[in-house]
Parts: sequence; C-alpha cells; structure tokens
Amino acid sequence: MSIAGGLPGVHDRPGRLRAQVSSTLASAAGPYGYTISLGGATVLASGQLGSPRLLGALLLVVGAVAAFIGLDIAAQGSLVPRDMPQDRAPSVWGNAHVPSAGAAVSAVWGLLHVLGGSAAWLATGFTATLVYFLVTALQRMAIDRLIERRSRARRLASRDATPG
Repeated sequence: MSIAGGLPGVHDRPGRLRAQVSSTLASAAGPYGYTISLGGATVLASGQLGSPRLLGALLLVVGAVAAFIGLDIAAQGSLVPRDMPQDRAPSVWGNAHVPSAGAAVSAVWGLLHVLGGSAAWLATGFTATLVYFLVTALQRMAIDRLIERRSRARRLASRDATPG
C-alpha cells in the first residue's frame, strides 16, 4: 500500500508525492529541530522553575535571540551580512535531531541545577539555542564526512574492479 493510499488522484503519482514529502521535510527540518529543542528545554525549565511570568518568558526569548545572533555573527565573522555559499540539503541522518535536541535539553537540565529565577529563564533560551545549532552543525559535518568517505570508497572499488 502506498503512502497516498486513499487520496484521490494521487495514487498514480507516488514518485511526485514522495518528492514533495521529501522537499517539505527538508525545508522544515531546521525549524522542527529547533522547535523540539527549545520546546523541550522550556518544558524542563517550567517543571523545575514553575510557570514563567511575563519577565521569565521574555528573558527566555532574549536568551534565545542573543545566542542566535551571536552564532550568526561568529559564523559570518562580521556584523555585516555577506553572501554565503548554498549548501546542499542535509541527508536524513544530518537532520535526525536526537543528538542536537537531546544535547540542548540535557544542557538546560544541567544549568537548571545551578541557576534559578530570572537568570535560569535567560540561560534556558540561550543554552538551548546555542547547543542545538552547534551540535546540529557538527552532526551535519560528521554525516557529510561519512557520506564523502563512503562515496570515495565506492569510486575506488569500482575503479579497481574495472578491467583495464
């Protein structure tokens, strides 16, 4: 049974549906991973600190924005935006957010054992954002490197297997 199962007019185009689902998932992967990271960190902080008042919620946002902007400036090496080369879309494994979201939530768990009150809300947003994006970048680099090595090994194996 195809994923399109009972959808009228779609069952005859499973390749297009798969392509569209793949494209949709690829474009949503970053926001999805960040959402589960910050959401998980916020739930954890709420359980430890209680529901935030307005100030706590605003501090969480300020912390998240500060980490995001700081990482962007560090990545570009400047306050002035510049054109960045377009990367290819990350692989499925590069978008598996278990390491990045898990590390973000775990880091927040650790800081909540040290900080409390308003500082904890600020640190929750900052830490969840910083850790999620750094670990996601490292994860994607590791997966890209693994894919590159496998491709190189296949090319060498096929070259060696070709009579010549």
